[in-house]
Amino acid sequence: RNYQKLVEEAPAHHLDPAVRDRMFEAALALGGAIGYDSAGTVEFVVDADRDDAPYFLEMNTRLQVEHPVTELTTGIDLVEWQLRSAAGETLGFAQEDITRRGWAIEARVNAEAPAHDCRASFGAIAAYAEPTLAGGRVDSGVDEHSNVAPHYDSMIAKVIGHGANRRSATARVRAGLRAFRIEGLETNQAFL
Repeated sequence: RNYQKLVEEAPAHHLDPAVRDRMFEAALALGGAIGYDSAGTVEFVVDADRDDAPYFLEMNTRLQVEHPVTELTTGIDLVEWQLRSAAGETLGFAQEDITRRGWAIEARVNAEAPAHDCRASFGAIAAYAEPTLAGGRVDSGVDEHSNVAPHYDSMIAKVIGHGANRRSATARVRAGLRAFRIEGLETNQAFL
């Protein structure tokens, strides 16, 4: 929506494992070639007309908004390890120790009105209650005393569901969105 992703998913449900492996290898080679030693994201686009051939897009030398889907599917707290790395600590694991377990889906809850061309919704949050999610979490930086101003990004929170497969992750993120209570401004929860 407006050139910004609203839903993130790990792993990509349509991506062939061989293509995924090529991207992993390329990302590791890039990081090794530049001596990179912190958290970061290497992004690719795939060409559906050429058997999902991957092409390098960019490298972000920081965490991305979607880092929770990686954390939940690998069991690694990326924020913690980025801080530890910045403090000079050596990682407590090697690349071959990292495995993926299950599926994770993140939905970005924004202060906007989908029924009105996704126009911004701002003002005081009158009530705010995050759901308790089995197999998921909510990441946010607001509470019921917050004021959402028009000068910043419209994202209020991220609802993330994790499960053994895509179906269970989807069910959990949907349950979280339904149970999430935000009053005082419009959000895209029902749209999500």
